[in-house]
Amino acid sequence: MSLTLAVANDRQPLRIAARICAFAAAIVAFVVSAMALQALGVPYEAPGGGALQKLHPATYLAILALTLEAASRPRPFAYLAALPLRFPGAALFAVNLALIVAYAALFQRTPVAPLIDTFIVGAILLALYEDFSPRERAALRLALHIIMVVNACLGLAEFAFDFRLTPFVAGGRAIVGDYRSTALLGHPLLNAGTTALYAAMLILGADRALKLPLRLVLTTIQLVALVPFGGRTSLTLAIVVVCLAALKPIGEALGGRRFDLRAAIAANFVIPFAAAAAAAAWFGGALAPLIERFSADRGSAEARVVVFDLFDAFSLQDILLGPDPQRLATLQNTLGIEYGIENSWLGLVFQYGALMTTFFLIGFAALLCEFWRRAKSGAWAIILLFLVQVSSSASLSVKTLAFNQFAILILAVFDWRAGDEAATRGRA
Repeated sequence: MSLTLAVANDRQPLRIAARICAFAAAIVAFVVSAMALQALGVPYEAPGGGALQKLHPATYLAILALTLEAASRPRPFAYLAALPLRFPGAALFAVNLALIVAYAALFQRTPVAPLIDTFIVGAILLALYEDFSPRERAALRLALHIIMVVNACLGLAEFAFDFRLTPFVAGGRAIVGDYRSTALLGHPLLNAGTTALYAAMLILGADRALKLPLRLVLTTIQLVALVPFGGRTSLTLAIVVVCLAALKPIGEALGGRRFDLRAAIAANFVIPFAAAAAAAAWFGGALAPLIERFSADRGSAEARVVVFDLFDAFSLQDILLGPDPQRLATLQNTLGIEYGIENSWLGLVFQYGALMTTFFLIGFAALLCEFWRRAKSGAWAIILLFLVQVSSSASLSVKTLAFNQFAILILAVFDWRAGDEAATRGRA
């Protein structure tokens, strides 16, 4: 027993280092955007540079965290071997991800960094977060709350004062004439998607430690920030969630049931204030750019329709196994969708083929089930919201942090244990 304790004490620094790296991976996934890397001279998305520069720093930190976590155990390989039993859905996803990466590298001859970078941080943190202490979970959740508030406020400031923290760059090209804010998360659509998901989590009761007034303030800030981020789908979905969430308490109040007096007082304060702010923004012209995006989408809706023309350009074999990447790129340029197919599922099909995509999505569904099992009641709505978002964008078929940010938020903020840490420490 004393020998085992001595070994554990010797490996305690490795455990601490693993938790620091995991914590850092989660934070870096939010505060270091692709545009920030571009501004720092790292060709993360731009042509050129070495292969190692094509992976996000959060990916390296997550891999290092898992390595250190395994090394901190008395039997590192036994710890790694037990992970598939603890996370069977994630294990299936890991196998399918490895297969599609091998297929992309050996047969499609396409870069594999998008597949690795888009999914690996969330998958690794799923395993590591389960062993976090209540105090570590609470610290990560607090950090995420702060980051999301700072990001929203920065987006509003960029919009109000006409500046950007980092230049708006997409595909290695500078985007000019676009009013949308980039803030900490980078691309406006990534900002909008993650902000809407976080707002929906707050609306559906994430983090029981948050008092009602603070929850309302945080939610309002996020919803207002959706205007400068300009994500039409995300804004619409967020409004739908707000309306659906309000139906139950309104119905109960009208039915004569008891209701929380604090919620009624807060609603009587927030609703008139929100209405006045919306009216001021409308008449002041602040909503004009967003309204223009709804009325004139600058070809975005057309790009979602024209992608189906690709089916006519390829044979059945091409669609099943994946078309030639060069020909696909040429056709995308011809059709005006060179920045990506604005549907993650079709984007995967046209890059890797329908067969490999189907196999991969089975693993992805299993991975989502792992997050759902560890989340609080109502997680199905958050996952559905995320799936609708990625169905109207290229989030999963190109290199983005959309899934990783969703995974980190649902792990830490929508955790079924979130808010119980203080009670746990009190009983201890």
